[in-house]
Amino acid sequence: MADCCNTKEQGSEVSDSEICPSCKSKGRKVKIITLKSMLIPTILDTLNASLTHYFCSTKDCKVVYYDTSKKTYITSEVKVSVYQKDNSSTVPVCYCFGWTKEKIKQYVEDGLASNPVEHIRDNINENRCGCEVNNPQGSCCLRNVTSYTKSLSLL
Repeated sequence: MADCCNTKEQGSEVSDSEICPSCKSKGRKVKIITLKSMLIPTILDTLNASLTHYFCSTKDCKVVYYDTSKKTYITSEVKVSVYQKDNSSTVPVCYCFGWTKEKIKQYVEDGLASNPVEHIRDNINENRCGCEVNNPQGSCCLRNVTSYTKSLSLL
């Protein structure tokens, strides 16, 4: 899990297999361990672990994951609410350390806006994050937390 918060980006060329079959947006490749930990048991039974899988972050698309054969897994087939697809205040923004939209908003309102990011960074430095198995996107949440925090200050 040491590489879960690695910020290096992959190449920019898009292949057909990277495109979500539902919304036609480019997805982000995820490790099979993410799907194994996120899919509900009855759906996990249908997973073809030998294929490459992608995460769709498009807000209005019900597809969370899809594979190179275009098999999709929708929000109701995932064990947790997906930050990118759920507007509720209780949805996690950071799945490893329990930072919900509501909790982050409270810190911002109390003038403690940097605390969520600092808290998460401290835990990353101590190798405590488990983004591949806790976060549906299968990668670090810091970009989401930072972006959400900034959006609150614009309100």
